[in-house]
Amino acid sequence: MNMKEGAMSVTNASHDPGQANAAGDAPARRLHLAVLAVGLLWLLFWYGDTFMAMVHIWDRSETFAHGFVIAPISAWLVWRRRHFIRNLPIEPSLLGVVLGVGAGFAWLLGELASVDAVSQFAVVGMLVAFVWAVMGTAVIRTYAFPIGFLFFMVPFGEFMFPSMMDWTANFIIWAVRASGVPVYAEGYNLVIPSGRWEVVEGCSGVRYLMASVVVGSLFAYLNYTSTRRRLIFVAASIVLPVFANWLRAYGIVMLGHLTDNKLAAGADHLIYGWVFFGIIIMILFWVGSRWQEPEESAPAAPISTPTTAGTARAGRAGWLVAAVVVVSMWNPVLAFIDRQGQHGPVEFAAFSLPATWQPASAASLPEWEPSYSGMRGKLTQTWAGEDGAVGLYVGFYRNQGPGEELINFDNRVLVSKHPVWRRTGESLHSIQIGDRAVPLRGLTMLSNDGRRMMVWYTNWIDGRWTVSPYVAKVYLALSRLTGEGDDSAVVMFSTAYVEGHGETGEARLKAFIEDAGPALQSMLQQTAER
Repeated sequence: MNMKEGAMSVTNASHDPGQANAAGDAPARRLHLAVLAVGLLWLLFWYGDTFMAMVHIWDRSETFAHGFVIAPISAWLVWRRRHFIRNLPIEPSLLGVVLGVGAGFAWLLGELASVDAVSQFAVVGMLVAFVWAVMGTAVIRTYAFPIGFLFFMVPFGEFMFPSMMDWTANFIIWAVRASGVPVYAEGYNLVIPSGRWEVVEGCSGVRYLMASVVVGSLFAYLNYTSTRRRLIFVAASIVLPVFANWLRAYGIVMLGHLTDNKLAAGADHLIYGWVFFGIIIMILFWVGSRWQEPEESAPAAPISTPTTAGTARAGRAGWLVAAVVVVSMWNPVLAFIDRQGQHGPVEFAAFSLPATWQPASAASLPEWEPSYSGMRGKLTQTWAGEDGAVGLYVGFYRNQGPGEELINFDNRVLVSKHPVWRRTGESLHSIQIGDRAVPLRGLTMLSNDGRRMMVWYTNWIDGRWTVSPYVAKVYLALSRLTGEGDDSAVVMFSTAYVEGHGETGEARLKAFIEDAGPALQSMLQQTAER
């Protein structure tokens, strides 16, 4: 009985024109696979710097170390479905070419604006679009998750650190007080009777969130076939680690408090954190496995509409060439734009202030300097007014590149775990300079010996002012696209103040910026034109 059914199946397939079309002629399939292999190597050649930038971040940041295993896992996911492709039509896709153009342009904008995340998402998008353009929609639909999984290679999520640190700090304060322990909070610094705690980036939970989303998505794909169940599980893998991190942070503070800081006060609290996170993930997987669905089987019939051999070959070579051109054209375009906007060394133009402000010694203010790097020129001055001194810091950026750009996650007014200063508050301000309202972001700091400082800072990009890193990147991309170059600067104003009299420091900074603003703005413009 089984032999007859098997013979019947073979006979039907051999006379089914749709089956023959789905499988396609062997030379055409070999051509597509060859173009795919060569094209992917070509893409790695042209955009090697972008891929290596991702690797460097994986290597130096534990938050994104999972990036090393994403490509191997993606390859394994494709391999376990390798038999699916036998009944799939392989045809060039116009949609893939169009998406490749969009991804390439996004990569160009990311490079012009020095936004690594945009460039890296775009280069992975180009890779996916190239596979789509060469292999066709049916292949992409069948291997959507294994190929889309590659987007997890991109180190993304650093923007979440401040918000998640805020949430964690607020939960710790609420939970510790609810436990009957008094808490004095100033920014991310928490003081309880048994000692002092600080919420730093490692406490934010971003690392746990990234790991949970990656493994949660993989688990959902391997264990479910329905889109609804997959989305529910991924949502759980996003929400659960956030709440789990709050409990972890609260538990560590209370463990340290109850043991008189004999436990959880040092590096061991990191170990407790990962053990707790591992338990949470195991519980999530255990619960999720209760609704496991049977694995999807390979298609038993061709997925295509029968076409003639002549129609299938028409334009095939042209579309394959277009796919290769689309992924290789953007680097030369970037090189051309870069040549148009190159400038020489930075030479600051001179500027002067009203007589109410006189040059002063740097010793007039507490010792502090922002953690900015990569600038082509730096200007630091101290000016004394009627009621105190104000520090001026200008970092001028030109011919920006990786590690040498104004808007960079590593550029900080105050780094986490600073040996002397710690953050106590933030604020936003706006001051009229000429006909423009200049936005400024404020930061207050407290030193180990009790001194206090406030810093107001903003960014200048080709005559425009902004405190938003995203708007700054847009301004930078527009400036480079129009051939104006990438000259930009960070401008900071600092002053000391006494606890309880912050308004005096704010008034001093406001007066200085209003008096110095026009001259400073003119100086920056003249410096950019040199």
